Amino acid sequence: LNQVVVCEKSRRIGMTWAVAADAVLHAGRRRSDGGMDVLYIGYNLDMAREFIDTCGMWARAFEPLATEVTEFLFTETDEKGIAQAIQAFRIRFASGFEIVALTSKPRSLRGRQGYLIFDEAAFHDHLDEVLKAAMALTMWGSKIRIISTHNGVEHLFNELIEDTRAGKK
Repeated sequence: LNQVVVCEKSRRIGMTWAVAADAVLHAGRRRSDGGMDVLYIGYNLDMAREFIDTCGMWARAFEPLATEVTEFLFTETDEKGIAQAIQAFRIRFASGFEIVALTSKPRSLRGRQGYLIFDEAAFHDHLDEVLKAAMALTMWGSKIRIISTHNGVEHLFNELIEDTRAGKK
């Protein structure tokens, strides 16, 4: 339906839990049925781990779609050219697709495509830069879900909600 969806939420209502189920349904499908990789970006490592655990729960509940749940390191080069190992989490599915929890740095999205879930967007350090990188994914047909509780009326997430309601976005 809509390629980019922005959703405001309140705390502990189960939205991330429900989005995890949607992530499993997307990653578990064949490409011909709309399957794709799912990329999750939370603002800290604990969120990433919790999301992957929830996806694992949904995968076991729906059917044994997951082939493995792993924690892995990938190398990322910062603005100064210094390489560093970044911890990430992944679930691989028999469909060939995966759910990957990534760092909230804009460059973690380079070269990727799929269904991007951007959780608690209002609490990311560089929301404007991550959103800019995320929107570039839409050129390849990626879906983006931006969900968050609020972090003040002067915050970029609140501006995004207001612009969306006003029909500007």
